[in-house]
Amino acid sequence: MMPSELETAARKNLRTLCIIRLIAVTGQAMAIAWLIATYPNAVFSPEALIWFPLFTLVIAVSWWRSYRPSPIAEWEFFFQVLLDVGFFTALLYETGGATNPFVSYYLVPVTIAAITLPRILAWLVSLLCLAAYTGLLFWHQPIPLLAPEGHGADPVNLHTLGMWINFAVSALLIGYFVTRMADAIRTQADTLNRQREKRLEDDQLIAVATLAASATHELGTPLNTIKLLADDLSGVVPAASRKDLDVLISQVDRCHQTLQELSDTARSFSEQTARAVPVKNYFATLLDRWQLMRPDVDVRCRIEEGPDNQVRFPPSLAASIHNLLNNAADASPDRVDISVNWDESKASLVIRDYGEGFEHGLDGRRGIRPSTKPRGMGLGMLLSRHILARHGGLIDSEPAAGGGTRITINLPLATA
Repeated sequence: MMPSELETAARKNLRTLCIIRLIAVTGQAMAIAWLIATYPNAVFSPEALIWFPLFTLVIAVSWWRSYRPSPIAEWEFFFQVLLDVGFFTALLYETGGATNPFVSYYLVPVTIAAITLPRILAWLVSLLCLAAYTGLLFWHQPIPLLAPEGHGADPVNLHTLGMWINFAVSALLIGYFVTRMADAIRTQADTLNRQREKRLEDDQLIAVATLAASATHELGTPLNTIKLLADDLSGVVPAASRKDLDVLISQVDRCHQTLQELSDTARSFSEQTARAVPVKNYFATLLDRWQLMRPDVDVRCRIEEGPDNQVRFPPSLAASIHNLLNNAADASPDRVDISVNWDESKASLVIRDYGEGFEHGLDGRRGIRPSTKPRGMGLGMLLSRHILARHGGLIDSEPAAGGGTRITINLPLATA
């Protein structure tokens, strides 16, 4: 579950526990009142009445706590269940111990713990309830009217021993099977939540891709116009402005190339025409194309030798890696180190820049570096992470020794 959903579930569980407590306290009070009214001469310990206002206060405080803004942790709910066990044990001690017919109520906290708490805490509650039940067989304030007929005053007789065995078996069965069922439900809920998050991410990708397609279409005409005007001006501008005009033309050409790559990628997706290529050739071409787009960056590239296997790379993978390379180049144009190695099952691309670096886990997710560029929108890293994840890839980002950032991309290789 998401954190907000877990918090809401914890509050609802605490309120439900308060309602169960209120029903149990009311039932015990009515039973004691009936016993006193029906059997005026019954031996009864008045100390038992002290526990009712105390536990009523506990119920009120717990109900108030369920509306407080601070989160309810597992250990706190575990403590709440232990309060029930302690109160019920103290009340049973004053009212006949294991001979009290309400002693089977111990199964209620056992069941609640099995459903709501982790397995180890649920087992701990079960063992504590079993220990409390066992102690009540020997230590309690007896009420003769509750002793089973024909068994005399012996607290440990066949009847109470049979009840204890029944409780022990029931508690063990609940502790084992209910916790397994609860774990299965939690696992299923986690799976459904992951699928829902993936659908939301897919919707985000579709929205961004739609915007990118629209931008590609809309930018084509103005870029062509700029290109034509720049070509016309190349013969009439003064020599002092010629260098600036050449830069302008090269940037327009770069925009055209980027738009063409977007179109080619979209066409590859629609036609499913990804070709199998050697791994070394793929990365060599990918890095060569990027260096042509970023001639201002001092790149030190090393492609190690590996198996000569043929692989079908996803069409969108190149754009994702180019985005990460651009981030490194923007952070450290003076030097970027790149190394590539692979084996039969996976490829690893390491990008090392010498920029200012970042604080590890800055945005709460290990291995993700948010955009720090003045005009960065953060979409590049988002898209790169999602595209790589869709193809089984992982991005791990960490501070590099001596400053800067080291990004490792691990990508599984599906041999064609």
